[in-house]
Amino acid sequence: MKKQSVFFGIMLVGLSLFLLMSRFQFPLMLKLHSWPSLLVLVGAAMIVQAYKAHDFQQLLPGMILLTLGIHFHAVSLFFFWPKHIGMVLLMIALSFLLSSRKSHFGLLQGIFLFSLSMLMMFSDRLKMWTALLEQHFNYVWKFWPLLLLIIGLYLLFFKRK
Repeated sequence: MKKQSVFFGIMLVGLSLFLLMSRFQFPLMLKLHSWPSLLVLVGAAMIVQAYKAHDFQQLLPGMILLTLGIHFHAVSLFFFWPKHIGMVLLMIALSFLLSSRKSHFGLLQGIFLFSLSMLMMFSDRLKMWTALLEQHFNYVWKFWPLLLLIIGLYLLFFKRK
């Protein structure tokens, strides 16, 4: 990090606001006074530091901390937010994808993690689809000699030099 003053300034302001939250008795503030808020705070400080100093190495860890903090807050605040473990992987994948725009690395990892998270989150539906495909494939498998016959006839009659 080239200019550390931005990072530490944001950290001190954020930490003081985090500690002041415990003094107030507002219901929302009590819900926000938790460890995911610290993840959001450190992640936001790292992202601002990365943009201010044009040091984009700090962008990926900052995005990971920020998105994980947002996810854990959303799990506790919204009843409809998915609580699946694949969401954690999705947040990390989104961090890779978003940070790859500036840092020019991590796009392939982001796509892989995104695919893996979708596979994890929708694996129950995938089992249903694969069972359906297996039924159809078993039906087609009975007639594979017919496929060989069609290929052979094509090579004999239509594939002329």
